[in-house]
Amino acid sequence: MHRLSLALILLIPLAAQDQYADGKLAYSQGRFQEAETSMEAALAELENGPPDDPRLGGVLFDLAEVYRAQGKYAEAQTSLERLLKTTPETPRGLDSLAKVERAQGNYDGAGDLYQRSLALQELSHGSESLDLLPDMENLAQIDQALKKYSDAETLLARAVGIREKQQGPDDPEVAAEYAKLARLFVIEKKLSEAEPLYRRSIDIIGKRYGFEDAKLCPLLDALAPVYRDQNKFADAEPLLQRSLWIRDNASGPVSQDVGQALDNLASLYYTMKRYSDAEPLYRRSLGIWTQLLGPDHFLLATSLDNLAVILALQEKYEESESLYAKSLAIRDRDDLGSLHNLALVQMALDKDAEAAGLFKRMVAMLDTPEKEKSGAPLLKEYADLLRKMHRPREAAMWQAKSNAFSKK
Repeated sequence: MHRLSLALILLIPLAAQDQYADGKLAYSQGRFQEAETSMEAALAELENGPPDDPRLGGVLFDLAEVYRAQGKYAEAQTSLERLLKTTPETPRGLDSLAKVERAQGNYDGAGDLYQRSLALQELSHGSESLDLLPDMENLAQIDQALKKYSDAETLLARAVGIREKQQGPDDPEVAAEYAKLARLFVIEKKLSEAEPLYRRSIDIIGKRYGFEDAKLCPLLDALAPVYRDQNKFADAEPLLQRSLWIRDNASGPVSQDVGQALDNLASLYYTMKRYSDAEPLYRRSLGIWTQLLGPDHFLLATSLDNLAVILALQEKYEESESLYAKSLAIRDRDDLGSLHNLALVQMALDKDAEAAGLFKRMVAMLDTPEKEKSGAPLLKEYADLLRKMHRPREAAMWQAKSNAFSKK
């Protein structure tokens, strides 16, 4: 066996062996340009040898992976198509080419390749093998992207059946398959069908790892909106409270997980119009995101806006105004939604002149037909404000533009 392996290695010229090894090492270390140079050199050396060299396919495949890692999809496609001409029955080559097609938005082409790979895996391993599942999941994702939901359902349901048969009904990987199918049902608005699948996943994970384990949190977070969107708030609330409690204990009080859990629960309270309950959660969340991201990070603007909205709804306009101003400073003062919210708060504070200045900036941002159509209500608000400020001529002009925009 050792002599056979050595003989195969010696089919590659020594220079190509070294270049290929250098390329593999560079790729593993994320030095993709160096990996590309080395593997292209190795390929050039091999091309001077026998056309049926058994190592040529491996070099073509790995070179394609290097190209793909750099977003050089045309080069990756050329390399993989060359590989598949010589060895068409290669599932990993089909899968890699499918990823290239998918990255370029060619979902139909990617789906055909995943289907071919799945058929080959079935021939090799049988119709109930775990080896089929990666292709089935990839193909289901393509079907979802193409809105072929029935086909995706069939694939994901079949994956559940294979997992249950091969690994038992209470295996954590079965729970993961249930969750994938549940997510598809959510996309399809089949909430009553998604609900029991998420509950089954939670039960499996809880029994295996304990009902206070952090592995439960993504499932709790996913099931809660299913209840929320069915107006089952009493069922959604304890799930998000439990997720927050688990994350607090698992991650400590200052972590990204806790910040997200606070935002999730606060958002539910916002939907339920329990603004006073949402406020302390958003305050704590803002403190966490500020500590983790820094006071000027662009993602902090959303957290500032969340708290500002809750405060405005409770008529705490002064603090709301301050938060919107901070958010706009982070966003470079060009965010239409934040400008609008700040203007509304300033109007509530009787700062009509400041609000009018913001409206003037906002209408200047309605510079495309799409924005003009959606901006009709904004122009009406501006006209109403100008009338309140005893500026009827300007008000009439903006009211006319609002009417014109609404007809587009």
